Amino acid sequence: MKKFLKELVPASIIAFVISFMFFIYEPIITYSANIDDFWFNFNLMLPNILLYFVCFFCGLMVFYIFFYFIFCHLLKRKNIFKIILIISFIGFAFTYIQGNYLIGNLPTLTGETIDWSTFTKDTIIAIVVLIVLIIAEIILIKKMKIDKTIKINSFISIAIFLMILASFVSTLLNPDLFKEKIVATATNDNINKASSDKNFFIFIADSVDSADFANVVKESDENINLFDGFTYYPDTLTAYFYTRDSIPFILTGIWNECEQEFTDYYNDAFEQSELFNELQSKDYDMNFYEYQLYCNRKNAEKFSNIEIYNSNIHSLKYAKQLTKYILYKYLPYPLKKYSRIETASFDACRIDKDENYFNWSDRAVFDIINDNELEIVENKYFQCLHIEGGHVPFDYDENVNKIDVEDGTYEKKLQATLKIISVFINRLKENNVYDNSVIIIMADHGEAEHGRQNPILYIKGLNERHEMNTSSVPLSYEDLQNAYLELLSEKKTEALFQNIDVNRTRRFINNLYTEERLIEYELVGNAGDKSNYKKTGREFNRESKGEKK
Repeated sequence: MKKFLKELVPASIIAFVISFMFFIYEPIITYSANIDDFWFNFNLMLPNILLYFVCFFCGLMVFYIFFYFIFCHLLKRKNIFKIILIISFIGFAFTYIQGNYLIGNLPTLTGETIDWSTFTKDTIIAIVVLIVLIIAEIILIKKMKIDKTIKINSFISIAIFLMILASFVSTLLNPDLFKEKIVATATNDNINKASSDKNFFIFIADSVDSADFANVVKESDENINLFDGFTYYPDTLTAYFYTRDSIPFILTGIWNECEQEFTDYYNDAFEQSELFNELQSKDYDMNFYEYQLYCNRKNAEKFSNIEIYNSNIHSLKYAKQLTKYILYKYLPYPLKKYSRIETASFDACRIDKDENYFNWSDRAVFDIINDNELEIVENKYFQCLHIEGGHVPFDYDENVNKIDVEDGTYEKKLQATLKIISVFINRLKENNVYDNSVIIIMADHGEAEHGRQNPILYIKGLNERHEMNTSSVPLSYEDLQNAYLELLSEKKTEALFQNIDVNRTRRFINNLYTEERLIEYELVGNAGDKSNYKKTGREFNRESKGEKK
């Protein structure tokens, strides 16, 4: 037994270090770097990753023990088992290097289809690293024999573990790692309501470019009168390129310049929002349908449909998502596509109380508003609804049926978005609450191919009756807050956005998906032309707590 345990020591070291790297080190490092982007806290995550670590380690040890008995006892071919140990070390070392030093060009997981054929250079580097490791092992075996090579490999594995451990311990010193979180979740409660008194609707379709959507509307004969009463603003500039910062800005008009942690900014902005404060003062029933909320308890209580509860992690779903992410990061570039991951979202890993939680997907929203009657209530009603819209992947047809991504296009996704908007608007008309409703149809940002800066914006005021107008005024989402207040005071769209200089310089920020590095741009000219914007030279990041030249 003593000999058996001794001969399995090298296998145990490799199994332990790679299990630790995958299921302890990587989840905690990733969580620490993106605390605000995970709905769960450290305490919920810890027992799960410990379980995965133990299971993976035990699984590897069963693998090694199985082959040990096969080759060392039954077949008496001990050298084959030693070769397995050599191959295991090469695989481990290569995986460690790939996942920690060769990820500089790793694409951000936004849901966009990744063209892996463009990573030829990274593939070549990975192959060279693998060849070097193989040659190094061959040289060691020839110079020092296989037993001593295995021993050296064990020392190298321990050294790698100590390097990982040093980084891991420094991460544990981050006080934010252990902070508690409020899990605020939007439900479907009240989503099919409208007031017979006054309504204020903000319908946000994700990633919808203004010009592209206008073409889809123009080609749709059945929706020729859909936007009666609306004014369309084709020259509209977003505030942020990506959703996370766009949504709070749209609702509050307060810029995030990384002077605070994102959740602190988000909640301070919600508290200062002139729109929300005015709606509350006018006794509107407020409802906010958003798939990713950062609300604290105070802000969550403003909305009738938002619940706060301490959710648990679905261990199996979390293990599946975490494994996909680990494979995506640690596999060599030619194999990364097999990780089957589209986004790094862990929202699906919650154990929900029931089926009533809001799902932003186009099909889910379409079903809930298309298959249910509108309930007419007496009290004034506010609804902000954020749907998937034109966001990648392009997996819906014009009737909001799910299709293969290979068959999808951005145009089809916009046609699906228009279908949802048409159902949303037409049932207000059918229930005689269209005239007494302020309706804003907009996007958080445009689409990547056109630069993201030019989203759709259609606005209808209370009791507006006319064919759809088109305004050439150069708008910025900075202008929305005043417009909201004016719309609440029953102004028509013709009275909005007065005294705007047609030659104005407009500001927006590229927030680089979820990075805490924000790059400021300015735009002079039409928002639809991305050649009109340029960097100002200012950046904002969390580390400097503000402006960085």
